Amino acid sequence: MTDQETTPNAGWLEVTVEADAESVEAVADLFSRYAYNQGVVIEEPFVQQPDGEDLAVDPTRPVRVSAYLPRDERLSDHLQRIAEGLWHLRQLGTVGEMQTAERPEEDWANAWKEHFQVTRIGRRFVIRPSWREYTPEPDDLVITLDPGMAFGTGLHPTTEFCLRWLEELPVEGKTLLDAGAGSGILSIAAIARGAAHVDAVEIDPVAVKALRHNLDLNQVTDRVRVIQGDVVEVVEPSGGYDLVLANIISNVLIRAAPTLAGAARPGAPLVLSGVITQREAEVLAAFEAVGCTLQERRVAGDWVSLLMTREA
Repeated sequence: MTDQETTPNAGWLEVTVEADAESVEAVADLFSRYAYNQGVVIEEPFVQQPDGEDLAVDPTRPVRVSAYLPRDERLSDHLQRIAEGLWHLRQLGTVGEMQTAERPEEDWANAWKEHFQVTRIGRRFVIRPSWREYTPEPDDLVITLDPGMAFGTGLHPTTEFCLRWLEELPVEGKTLLDAGAGSGILSIAAIARGAAHVDAVEIDPVAVKALRHNLDLNQVTDRVRVIQGDVVEVVEPSGGYDLVLANIISNVLIRAAPTLAGAARPGAPLVLSGVITQREAEVLAAFEAVGCTLQERRVAGDWVSLLMTREA
């Protein structure tokens, strides 16, 4: 094993520079010569609508380039060489001043877990992160969750809306569609409420991996079918679902309105979440145009959830 492959135990120095797009590759090449395992982090600036739509790189802002240097006997020499290299690069493009920050040795892979505690949603649902202990109360419906990078921890208002609807709507013995299933939290909650079967549709392969893992954790794989793909392409509008859950951003809800409405049997409820207030009217109009009627709306901050019914 070479020195470069040996993990240091004295901590790290984070080195960061902001650069224009034309200079990023040169800065990254310079940093890689001295970074641990040649690793370089490039953070492009993005612009995005408030509900997560229309993600795009912002060309007007600089790119942030970072590397982590071991705190060993070579650190001073490496910093000097990086500083000299950056000076030369500034003669050719827009490169900012080098910034440094101490980063103590720690388990970065597990640090994020500290933010997730056991959480009660509504009267009965309890979300238990897989690494935490919890002794359930008699009426608790405990969902064990390992969210990974998938959306849906129960903490976001859009997911909480859906969980509260699931607690109130008739679910026992029903067949449900969970569109935009994410971590699988809603599918698992539906089975906990007595649903007979759930089709969980998710387009993101990373989320699908977390979804399957969480179904295994909760021992519900026999009653939840995972379908990977775009809801418009993989869901049949055949009117076979007793309840449709769609926790998806507004733009997708609008596009998928005919499919989601068609998937619900006549008279069945549809729960639409992921709706930001600025797009509520558009979402509502899209579903009314395909034969759905608004029954109730709930609001939390900038987010709205709509309970609709497909007309008979």
